[in-house]
Amino acid sequence: MRRIPIFFFAWIFAIVALYAQETIDTARFWAVYKFSYRTAPEQSEFEGVDWIYLDIGHKVTKFYSRYGEIRDSIKNDALKNGLSAWEVLELIKGYPRSSNTPVYYQFYDEKKTRTAIEYMDGYIGEEQMAMPDWTFHEDTTTISGYLCKRATTHYRGRDWEVYYTPEIPLNRGPWKLWGLPGLITRATDADHYFLFEMEAFKRLINPVPIIYIHREIGAKGGYTGAEYKKISRKTYLEYERLYHEDAIAFGDFETGSPSTFFDESGNPTSAPVMKREYIPIEK
Repeated sequence: MRRIPIFFFAWIFAIVALYAQETIDTARFWAVYKFSYRTAPEQSEFEGVDWIYLDIGHKVTKFYSRYGEIRDSIKNDALKNGLSAWEVLELIKGYPRSSNTPVYYQFYDEKKTRTAIEYMDGYIGEEQMAMPDWTFHEDTTTISGYLCKRATTHYRGRDWEVYYTPEIPLNRGPWKLWGLPGLITRATDADHYFLFEMEAFKRLINPVPIIYIHREIGAKGGYTGAEYKKISRKTYLEYERLYHEDAIAFGDFETGSPSTFFDESGNPTSAPVMKREYIPIEK
């Protein structure tokens, strides 16, 4: 199996111990995926890479960016130690940015999916879980040392091709993909905008809490800030579009007041457009 250059699993134990009150399940397995993505259709190569963890419990899975988790942990500890916002920014500057991938929680007992994201405020998009309608194929390949089979589906507006391994008999996978007779080890859409590749799988000897984050980090650290706003999947997708079209305008929408900008002479001027290139993973 290939080695993962940045992962040190022990870090997680220190982090989850801080937020035992947020525990929603216990992870029995971990899978780590390399997430490669494009931000514009004309790109010939992937624009970015992120490393995503999949925590697998009896009732819940959590799919989240490792980069984002590290930066949040550093920010949280810095605020607890009384550092200013500027000092926090300086601290996290040297760490890789996440792909701004939301955190996906799949509640299999409740049949609910919750998608958590912070733009300025925090939001949780909630929807009924929907299992993809899979078509099975005879193709096989080996991924990370596991014999895998191929399956395809049209799901959330895109055509997906995945490989799964019956050698790990868990019907889980990256993002919102699930429902196969084995863990999904590779997934890509027909346009090749997104690629999830499993780099490691681990059965946990000592199960670890799965932490549900639904509040912002407070001014003095800890998840004591404002509770995330619950919105529908449709609203979430619309907010995602608006945020990427103009982050400043979206911030004005969230605060309820327009931002003020000035030119070099100190005269009021119109706000610039802060567009962020992205391709939505679902439509």
